[in-house]
Amino acid sequence: MTAELIAFLPIIVLMIATRLLPRRIALLVSLGTAAVTLAPWVIGTGTPKQFSLVLAALIAASFAWHMTHAESAERWSGLMLTAGVALYAFVSITLGHPFAEQWAHERVKPELWTHPLTIHIVTTITWVWGVIYVALSLNTFPRERFLPPEQVRTILPIVLVVAGIAFSIWYPAFAVANR
Repeated sequence: MTAELIAFLPIIVLMIATRLLPRRIALLVSLGTAAVTLAPWVIGTGTPKQFSLVLAALIAASFAWHMTHAESAERWSGLMLTAGVALYAFVSITLGHPFAEQWAHERVKPELWTHPLTIHIVTTITWVWGVIYVALSLNTFPRERFLPPEQVRTILPIVLVVAGIAFSIWYPAFAVANR
């Protein structure tokens, strides 16, 4: 589970940093974190996860947007980032390669990669993350008439990501036990 946690580190860092720092700096710190998560690939000692590449690209695009159009980026870049990850999750399922598949391939024997239970588990985990990112998108959507209280906007992302990580750890054993 360490590799999965490392892959989500840039978004976790961004959630915390945006509460403590100006958004431009928070994005830069998160982008640096994304670069660190890709370091094993860059130095040739690992394979990049598609999720990590997509997340790094979305953070880089958000940072670039913030550098060129700070006012609109301040308002919309959080939505672009979270909706981009949600879209990536659902597209990866539609294309038959849910993003959780790469982590499963590191933990499951190759002969089980195409087993219906393995496919079910990685698809379910990817769906859950897609739904989490839809909820995060709704939480970051700029609204003039309705804004959740600041505490909700601060706590909800952390609760959702922790719940997603907990589900990703718990569900494979549950699915195997109940097949």
